[in-house]
Amino acid sequence: MATRARLFVPQEKLGPLVVLDGAEHHYLVHVLRLRPGAQVTLLDGQGSQADALVTEVAEHVITLSASPVVRASCDPVQLWLLCGLLKGDKQDFVIQKATELGVHHIVPVKCQYSVVQVSDDKADAKRRRWLEIARHAAQQCRRPDVPTVSVPLSLADALSQAEGQKLLLFEGSAPPLGQVLDSRTNADSPRAVSMLIGPEGGLHKDEVALATEQGFSVVSLGPRILRAETAVVATLAVVSHHLHLQGASLDPSK
Repeated sequence: MATRARLFVPQEKLGPLVVLDGAEHHYLVHVLRLRPGAQVTLLDGQGSQADALVTEVAEHVITLSASPVVRASCDPVQLWLLCGLLKGDKQDFVIQKATELGVHHIVPVKCQYSVVQVSDDKADAKRRRWLEIARHAAQQCRRPDVPTVSVPLSLADALSQAEGQKLLLFEGSAPPLGQVLDSRTNADSPRAVSMLIGPEGGLHKDEVALATEQGFSVVSLGPRILRAETAVVATLAVVSHHLHLQGASLDPSK
């Protein structure tokens, strides 16, 4: 059976009759080569979706007939990633992989050891680019929503965004991440997990102190010094695996 095509569209376009043009028309008609009768799942990036049927393909627009909008199942635990700004395409990589691994909120952080700094006048343009990367990654990995991506924030402002269990990944001596996660009982499992990971040069001791004052627990991924982008993937893999194992108890409907 062919896999049903999926496409994120603005929420206001979802309805019984959906007419798409521009980049959306190009993707469905010229990339996926859909024709009348093809089935598509339309998503608004916020958890709502509708099954649709292509009814007409014109030169500049494609028309679809859509079923009523429904809510997709949502993850019971919200994941927050606070990550120091990285240089080059490493930041793009982090946005992409964080999306694939289920992060709901991505907060780039301006740290003392960040090699790259983003000026205020370029911050929103950067955020729009990162959000587009997240949207494409969400579409590729078939998740029903797109994570929020903020403009780069100071560490103090980023810490104020964090929710739930707060973890600071540290390259020095610290309890193992898995051990800290396993120490939670089913009864006190968090509804959110926030992870703070430094940039290429790590976090300054004053930044570590500020985070711990704000309730972050210092944890370790092991004895090896990992690249920042590797630490992001490793951390999210461990946390996601832990939450998957605890899925039954974390489901708010249980």
